[in-house]
Amino acid sequence: MEILLDTANLENIRKYNDIYDITGVTSNPTILSREKAEFFPLLLEIRSIIGDKQLHVQVTGSTCEEMVKEAETITDKLGKNTYIKVPVNEEGIKTIKMLKSQGYKVTGTAIYMPQQAMLAAFVGADYVAPYFNRMNNMNVDSKKALEEIAWLFEHYHKDTKILAASFKNTHQIMDALLAGAHAVTASPELYTQMVESPVIDSAIAGFGTDWEAVYGDKRIYEI
Repeated sequence: MEILLDTANLENIRKYNDIYDITGVTSNPTILSREKAEFFPLLLEIRSIIGDKQLHVQVTGSTCEEMVKEAETITDKLGKNTYIKVPVNEEGIKTIKMLKSQGYKVTGTAIYMPQQAMLAAFVGADYVAPYFNRMNNMNVDSKKALEEIAWLFEHYHKDTKILAASFKNTHQIMDALLAGAHAVTASPELYTQMVESPVIDSAIAGFGTDWEAVYGDKRIYEI
């Protein structure tokens, strides 16, 4: 299982990179635009924080030629462990095929249907990123869609990994993993919600009360 941060906020990336064993960071034009910073300086700062971990950066061109040129520039500036995110339409499929023939790492994104994921896998995409919550908003059974993608990849012996994205809550993250996603990318706040709740706080407080009743305010290393 792999977990990635779906953010370009430097403070959050520093914080959560210290806490969790993240695989890397994903971004897209919308996420980057929220930071109101220069494109490559921001991405280079992210790269300096995460080191050699994965960095997924999306192209913005509409033609194969434009997207390939953008991929060349992105990789030249950000290093080889940068995954080029390519939206999976027909021009995107062509782009993924070309990029993979040249040795690039590629993530097929904007996945709403299993057939998109299948076609991206058949031209060699390293990851496909189905949009979990957005599929739900389209009255698509997201969990079933991920199960179908996982079945297709296993049945046809594809090494492409499912990088589930677009989550509204922690239940969706768990549903995606249980449906067969190899990786998830989510906003940092959702990872915090997975380990913080009143019941957890209550259990920890109870342990503290019981400890202090016998040992006072001493810590284990002081006994």
